Amino acid sequence: MATLLATSLACIGSVGAHPHVFIDADAALIFGESGKLEAVRVSWTYDEFYSLMMIEDAQLDADGDGTPEPARLQAFAGHDVDWEAGFPGHIVAKQDGNPVRLGPPESHEARYASGKIVTSHIRPLEHPVAVTTADPLLLRIYDPEYFVAYATPRGPSVEGRKDCKVTRRPPDTSGQKELLDALQDLDMQADSISVMNMPDVGITFAEGFEIACGAR
Repeated sequence: MATLLATSLACIGSVGAHPHVFIDADAALIFGESGKLEAVRVSWTYDEFYSLMMIEDAQLDADGDGTPEPARLQAFAGHDVDWEAGFPGHIVAKQDGNPVRLGPPESHEARYASGKIVTSHIRPLEHPVAVTTADPLLLRIYDPEYFVAYATPRGPSVEGRKDCKVTRRPPDTSGQKELLDALQDLDMQADSISVMNMPDVGITFAEGFEIACGAR
């Protein structure tokens, strides 16, 4: 199951270009006592259909009542992010155009609510960074291959500081229809090689969030 989910989420050899999994994503920016950003907590709410697949494939509902058992769900926590080393995990943080490197996921949790599986994990930064108005952070949660469609309706929250402003940056929608038509055409051909030659499809549909802290 871990291998199946990791493969699906990492889009290894995917044959479809349109989204197959739909996730509502939340992020919390965790600042330490030094005032620097130290980690990002990520929460994913899977769509109902994919949640059902996860429940069945991981055998989370032993008694067949339609609700996964809490103990099995907790044992499952973390298996949806069992990525190969170096996989960025669909969360991209940049500062002054340079990537902010995140460590592997930890502190896994999983729960079930309103027919959907909700998982969370923490991505510690490899090195804490100062986030200021002069040097803001840009955060995106998206899948470059567009196998997973992420929605970010709430935007990231901030923990550990009260002087940070979060500004939503909508995606550049120019050319989206043409791109969707091209992706649909690739799906009809099931041409995974062509899809793999489009390395960052997802950014076209990805919202960004600019975080700036301190006096203005």
